[in-house]
Amino acid sequence: MSILLDTCALIWLTSTPEKLGTRATHILEDIHQERFLSLASVWEIVLKYHTGKLPLPQKPEEWIEEQIRLQDITILNLEREVIYKSGNLPPVHRDPFDRMIAADSLIHRIPIISPDAPFGDYGCKVIW
Repeated sequence: MSILLDTCALIWLTSTPEKLGTRATHILEDIHQERFLSLASVWEIVLKYHTGKLPLPQKPEEWIEEQIRLQDITILNLEREVIYKSGNLPPVHRDPFDRMIAADSLIHRIPIISPDAPFGDYGCKVIW
């Protein structure tokens, strides 16, 4: 099975795993899970770090690359199809990063590990 980590799921997985939901934790412990992260999450982490909203132990370019390696994560590059899909999603949520993550989930048919309810409203399969 493949899973798509929401931005907060990646951050909690690497810093405070006790914040993860029980089902999410169980799935993330399975070494056979293929883990993905949207490039939108990378962008979101970088912006939040530089605005002071997200403290990290290293610069984001170092921290993200280290986590990708340590957590065996594959990055989903931002594709035009994802951008188009994100713009055509219903107006459930205005956060452009969440809209792109939802579009990635729908286009690639990958469930999202996330506590955020709007993903389900978009039609994504959500695991928490």
